[in-house]
Amino acid sequence: MSGDGLVWLILLLLILLFDGTAIYLHKNNKMPLWISGIIMAVLVPILGFTIGAVFLKISRVVDPSDTHEGSAFAAAFIALVLLANALVFFISGIIIKIVRFFKSKKVNI
Repeated sequence: MSGDGLVWLILLLLILLFDGTAIYLHKNNKMPLWISGIIMAVLVPILGFTIGAVFLKISRVVDPSDTHEGSAFAAAFIALVLLANALVFFISGIIIKIVRFFKSKKVNI
C-alpha cells in the first residue's frame, strides 16, 4: 500500500468512527451534535500529533535518508479534514437547536 492509500484509509476510518459515534449518540438523545463537534475539535490535535509521530516512525524505517516532510503534510491534512468535519457537526448542531427552539415556541397573534 502506498503512503497516499494509507492516508486515505486512516482518514476514512476516523471519519466513520467520529461521525458514526456522533450520529448514534444524537439519535439516542444522549448528546447533541454541537457538543460532539466540540469534543471532536478537542480530540483532533491529539490525533494529528499522534498520527504524525506514527507516520514519521514509518517513514524513518522505510527510507532513513529522506527528509520525512511528507509524513508531516499527511498528518496535517488528516487533522485539517477532521477539524472541518468537527466544524460541520458543530454548525449543524447549532442550526438544529435553533430550529427546534423556534418550532417549540408558540406564536400568538
